[in-house]
Amino acid sequence: MRGPTKIFADDPNVDRLFAMVLALGAEISKVDEKLDTVLRLLDRKGLVGASDVLAFEPDEAAQAERDAIRKMFIETLLAPFQAAADALEMK
Repeated sequence: MRGPTKIFADDPNVDRLFAMVLALGAEISKVDEKLDTVLRLLDRKGLVGASDVLAFEPDEAAQAERDAIRKMFIETLLAPFQAAADALEMK
């Protein structure tokens, strides 16, 4: 099995960080575009405006779901670093 491919720097952690930032940027762009579409459709149909979305306060159950989703997102985002740390522990 080959080692990590050098993308940007001599330090593989810099490459991991670079890959993570690029992936995160791509995901944010997709989510932003979808959110913009939803807000425009809701506004066009007169159901909910952007101000309603910005003023929304989640209840306890919704906040708990959001927290769980955020935790999974962070774990996914940091997975390359966790894998590298695990590999170091095995040496």
